[in-house]
Amino acid sequence: MHLIYIDDSRDEKLCVFSALAIAAEEWINTFKQIKSFRHSLKESDGIYIYKELHAWKFVSGRGKISPNIVAKGRRCHLFNETLKFVGELPAVRLFNAVFPSNDENTTFEWLLNRINKAMQVWDSHAIIICDKGKELIYTRIARKMHVFNPIHSAYGNWEETGQPFMNIPIDRILEDPFFKDSQKSYFIQLVDFCAYALLRRENPIQSKTKYGLDKSFYLLSDILVREASKYDSEGIIRPKKTPSSSGF
Repeated sequence: MHLIYIDDSRDEKLCVFSALAIAAEEWINTFKQIKSFRHSLKESDGIYIYKELHAWKFVSGRGKISPNIVAKGRRCHLFNETLKFVGELPAVRLFNAVFPSNDENTTFEWLLNRINKAMQVWDSHAIIICDKGKELIYTRIARKMHVFNPIHSAYGNWEETGQPFMNIPIDRILEDPFFKDSQKSYFIQLVDFCAYALLRRENPIQSKTKYGLDKSFYLLSDILVREASKYDSEGIIRPKKTPSSSGF
């Protein structure tokens, strides 16, 4: 069993989703490591242990995250330290998807397909946990995909049917997605950092590039699910004309 934490980051051009997968038997140890890391941030910079760390606010210098003044440059350094920490966690894997900003629902759908396929390959099942706010939309998508989920063959036609599409329900993803307030979830906060790092890599802006945030995503290289897409060296799921069975 895997717990999959999903969050997104977006701007006027792109919609980015990241999904952090943790094997259920590793959850407690991983949580302890994350909590210990948050304590280290408090010790070094006074950052509140129970304060939500939201990526774009964090690196933009917004919000009171500490009784001390934490300058923007220092925040960007800590952003990278956080990604380095995530990238070195021994029991997590990271899925990623990048689509145009108006394709949020399609992005989520393709991400679920790749997660479902990964669970087949890993001989596991998944429970999806998302940030609160899109309960109705994401639940509808997942429920539909549990029943009707047409997948385009990467080879033109499916051998079993001779047809270009086959209905492959997401049978490795259990139940509807669960939704949790990101203020109360270290895991969702971390995956938000991951998604924002990918967004700034894919669509860099000068105000963040001057702090090196266009390169931050590379700190996650060791945990990427590269097999999620055979069309991208990092396994990033990107749009094509039709959803296909590519990957894994």
